[in-house]
Amino acid sequence: MPSHVHRPGPQVETLRATLRRMGLPLVLEPRARLQGLLGRSAPALLGVLTLLLGDTLMEAAARGLTPAQLEHPSEDVLVALGVGTLVMFSFPVVWWLASLLLRWCPPMVRTVVGVLAVVGLMLLPWLGPVGGGSGFAETLVLLAVVLLGSYLGVGTVTTWAFRRAARELNHLGSMVGRVLPILMLALLFSFFNAEIWQVVAQLSMRRTWAIVGVMAALGIALATLNARDEISQIIRTYDDRSGARDLRFSERVNITAMCVLISLIQVTLLGVVVFVFYVVFGVLSVSPVTATQWIGSPPESLGGVFASLPFTKPLVQVCLVLAAFSALNFIVSIGTDATYRSTFLEPALDEVRRGLDVRDEYRALRAGASPSQDLTAPHGDPSRAADGTASPGAAAPEATPDVSPGAAPGADRAASPPSAVPGANAAGRTLGDVPGGPLA
Repeated sequence: MPSHVHRPGPQVETLRATLRRMGLPLVLEPRARLQGLLGRSAPALLGVLTLLLGDTLMEAAARGLTPAQLEHPSEDVLVALGVGTLVMFSFPVVWWLASLLLRWCPPMVRTVVGVLAVVGLMLLPWLGPVGGGSGFAETLVLLAVVLLGSYLGVGTVTTWAFRRAARELNHLGSMVGRVLPILMLALLFSFFNAEIWQVVAQLSMRRTWAIVGVMAALGIALATLNARDEISQIIRTYDDRSGARDLRFSERVNITAMCVLISLIQVTLLGVVVFVFYVVFGVLSVSPVTATQWIGSPPESLGGVFASLPFTKPLVQVCLVLAAFSALNFIVSIGTDATYRSTFLEPALDEVRRGLDVRDEYRALRAGASPSQDLTAPHGDPSRAADGTASPGAAAPEATPDVSPGAAPGADRAASPPSAVPGANAAGRTLGDVPGGPLA
């Protein structure tokens, strides 16, 4: 076998990047996840550094001030506190911009930026207003959490989830057209039910969010159960086909989580649409007089920065509960309705299958084999495909010379079969030619 096959080349790096873009970082072996860890962690490290820097600036501005001075701060203190607050709350923007800019930089540049961010985090406890390394242990914990999260692919999966959510927004109209009319008929009677307004009006916003959280946890459990059976069938078929290339436990968890996240993104978008619809519908259809008759007292207004909005607190609470219930109902429908399953779950399963195809090609390259060899052939006879036919790369049997009288000269030489295309599977194309494949 040529020696260049054994050396990881650009195609291996391309497949690694493809697996990360597909939300499957745990498919990579631990050594590959350690390579370039500081470079991949650089955006998160810069975000954490920005957060801690803003906190340090605010602490320096407020240090030494009495409670009376804090209640009536001077202009200089207000400016310093404002700058610190702005810096602290800009860390998501810094994280996002660093991700965009460093994506196009060479690996060495990303690593240097990561090292500088680590140095800044290490020096910040000594350069702060307290000094003496105060908070150094907390900084080390944050640094370890960021690096561990990058190693486990948390940032990769999060980025993939945001990209997937943006893709789902393109199909939001189709989903709303299929699901929303039925939900409207089912929830309309609940919305105009005085009992639900009376119950919700007695709840605080914290308890309302707790109810939504319970429904969300139940929805995650149901989404996992919906995907588990389908994923298990795909994995069983894959393990039977691939033989020794069985999936590791971490890979199974990653694949299942990817499928569940797709369902949860769809459900979340639907819940937001239902919430917004009923808030607007409630403002138009439920007057304060009607709400007072249902609740038994004038509806409470929202406080704080939302006080000027035309939404009452009971209206928002009712809409939150109905949106959470509709999302839960949608998850149940995916598990029980064949039409919903084929429309909303099958695309996620197709993405899982494409990810497994890319995994096959990646592992074949790492093993030193042809990157797109027929991976369905039984291990006992590599020259036979799974259906019993000879694979394209199988050697043709040696022809028996034709010794019959009158045989044409040269007829004793069998026509050599056409050479197999390097990197082609039994269907005559590489995995990169599969729609959505790594080389598409």
